[in-house]
Amino acid sequence: MKLCDMHCDTAMALYRGGLDLKSNDLHICLDRAAVFEKYLQLNAFFTSPRCSDEEGWEVFLKARDYFLGQCAKYGVSVLSSGDEIAAWDKDGGQFASVLTVEDARILAGHLGRVEELYRLGIRVVTPLWGGDTCIGGSHDTDHGLTDFGREAVREMLRVGIVPDLSHASFRSADEILDLCEEAGKSPVATHMNAYALHPHSRNLTDERYLRLTGMGGVAGISLYVRHLSGREDVTADDAAAHLCHYESLAPGHAGFGCDYDGSDVPADLAEISRLPAAAGCLRARGLTEEQIDGIYYGNVLRFLKKRI
Repeated sequence: MKLCDMHCDTAMALYRGGLDLKSNDLHICLDRAAVFEKYLQLNAFFTSPRCSDEEGWEVFLKARDYFLGQCAKYGVSVLSSGDEIAAWDKDGGQFASVLTVEDARILAGHLGRVEELYRLGIRVVTPLWGGDTCIGGSHDTDHGLTDFGREAVREMLRVGIVPDLSHASFRSADEILDLCEEAGKSPVATHMNAYALHPHSRNLTDERYLRLTGMGGVAGISLYVRHLSGREDVTADDAAAHLCHYESLAPGHAGFGCDYDGSDVPADLAEISRLPAAAGCLRARGLTEEQIDGIYYGNVLRFLKKRI
């Protein structure tokens, strides 16, 4: 089995703890990820709410350097273009990474930092995370993008960074979709579950999923238990239900954005080596092997080859 996962917070957890990518007690390490024949991970650099916008920028730079050092140490390919991804998929090693940023308030009003992020290898940006920021309103608000936020998203689209709907308010998400539509570019939802199954403010409505996929975008489901269900006994089958819902709406655009090392996950998916267990739930719900392979790997890989 192969895996292409759209979101984790492992890079920041490694930096904060001074930990090793090959072996650690986190949800993800290379030793446990070795269950996959091929494993491409989008690694997010997240800014803690305890940091100011400027402090967040400095932490990002240090965390990126630390993570790149870990990748170099263990032969993890860091990919920054569709051609590089295609070459790795064909003839590359077992492990690869694409760099992302979660919470673009680290731009701190400096539009030029968008191009700097691209130069530093960032290929996906989640503009929002929580509350109101220089970018706009997050999922826990009713506000849309600020003037600066709109210009920042336009600049992302211009330089080649993919905007992510995750954590955006409904208004902000709609504006990001509008801006992507105007630019003729595809956005993503790296870690968002189906609102129709669990109406949490962090989840994606059917209407927005269809807009996203209509532009060629993909959506990765999160394993965060509070975003999967309102129940206490959340399992891999709840994750499968969200994936099957997406498949029923627009086949071939769903994947994983597990949010490992950034959230509480179901006990039966407690770390990355257990993720193949969800395939059994997908089979039980009637998905074909081709659909399952797409969800685990092919759908997101196809998008990345084309879009970055």
